[in-house]
Amino acid sequence: MGMSRTLAVVIGAALAVLLQVVVAPAMAIGGIVPNFLLAYALAVVLARPHALGVVLPVVLGLLFDLLGGGPVGAMGLLLLLATLAVKRLYLMLDNDTLFIPLGLLVAAVFCVELLYAVLLVVCGFPVALGQALLLRGLPCALYDTVLAVALFLIMRFVLGRIEARQHELPLVR
Repeated sequence: MGMSRTLAVVIGAALAVLLQVVVAPAMAIGGIVPNFLLAYALAVVLARPHALGVVLPVVLGLLFDLLGGGPVGAMGLLLLLATLAVKRLYLMLDNDTLFIPLGLLVAAVFCVELLYAVLLVVCGFPVALGQALLLRGLPCALYDTVLAVALFLIMRFVLGRIEARQHELPLVR
């Protein structure tokens, strides 16, 4: 990944962390808090699937766990697995339409949020599996899907503009 694209991704990650800390609690609907870090990690992997490594999803997932009080490492593991799976599927299915990345994005957000709800139960949080899935996993997945789609479109535009600028040839006299 070019230096300016890497810088854009790092700045975006810092903004996602800031939004998670400052804005997300104010956006809570019925106790459901949006996960900007999940949405951002998945949006970036789909905006530039050839360039994403494993550090960003793990770091963002760990930060989410530390900020949210869930089992430490659970979201980091789920984000790592989701980004690797989405990256692989996207590279296999890419056909220059928005349908494939958006479909993968929605599926990944739902899988991560529902598996996170299951992990909460497995790790001993005092809630039944059905409640965790229906009252935490599903509403969070719906909320995060909207955020992820918006962030994907923004990152695709921003990273595409940076890439286009890098491919312009300087005028030589």
